[in-house]
Amino acid sequence: MLDIATQKSFQERFRAIRMLEKKDLVPAGGNTHPDIRDAGKNSFFCYLGHTYFVKDLNRYEETSEDYRHKKGYFIYELTCLCLETGQTVNFEWEFDDVLEVSMTLDRLSFRNLKDEEGTAIDEDDLDQIVDDRDVIVVNGENFWYEDDWAAIYYRGAKEEKVYMYEFENETGTQFLTIEEWSGSGREEYQVYTSAPIDPNAIIITSKKET
Repeated sequence: MLDIATQKSFQERFRAIRMLEKKDLVPAGGNTHPDIRDAGKNSFFCYLGHTYFVKDLNRYEETSEDYRHKKGYFIYELTCLCLETGQTVNFEWEFDDVLEVSMTLDRLSFRNLKDEEGTAIDEDDLDQIVDDRDVIVVNGENFWYEDDWAAIYYRGAKEEKVYMYEFENETGTQFLTIEEWSGSGREEYQVYTSAPIDPNAIIITSKKET
């Protein structure tokens, strides 16, 4: 007999599959070639042999440091359910001259982060790391400071303030992101690694017309 968690996972995937409607299918070999920008909520797409259902679509908008001035530059976040594994995976895309797409790999915490000397770091060290353009070590791999910026995160009608700290490994094959959220009256952090992926490897199979 399946345990409760496995049963819930199957149920969630079955509910997602039932959302697939024939009228929303993207014809193979058609005149249009949709990409991840066309994948809205309740859409389906394939990537490297797996099928993903878009559970939610939210976005970040870059702002000034004090959050008062919105810059009109967006990063879109797709929260997706993998139908084969039951895992929830985030994909993000942005367009600045070219389409860039990344996929979340691992969710981490400050317990996973160290400096070059092997000393544990925490949220109080972030400003100094930025000032020094320093390195964060994750599981023995170095991630160099790349950028930091403020954003408004749009979750439906709700807006939340978030500050982003971004790092990149030497080969540019993985990113480390630390998000500092302040909307709840106290600071909360999300830490994760992600990897750039080829936008052309994503095949949109079904999309909802809006």
